[in-house]
Amino acid sequence: MKKIFKALTLYLKDWRNLLTHGLIGAGILSLALFIPVKPVYRITGLILVVAFNVLRMRLSRKHNVPEPEMGVTD
Repeated sequence: MKKIFKALTLYLKDWRNLLTHGLIGAGILSLALFIPVKPVYRITGLILVVAFNVLRMRLSRKHNVPEPEMGVTD
């Protein structure tokens, strides 16, 4: 259980994941107001976003590519 909690915490600390989930959430909310979307499609979209982000995190860790920091200019 600790391993799952640690992985979830690490996943949610990544700013790209937070940005992606925020944008998807805003998109779903705006679609729900104008176009009725079945919950199964919303859940499928959420699962796809999570799977894409996990894959992206694993690939970046595998290649050991340092992520650029925000606000730092040369």
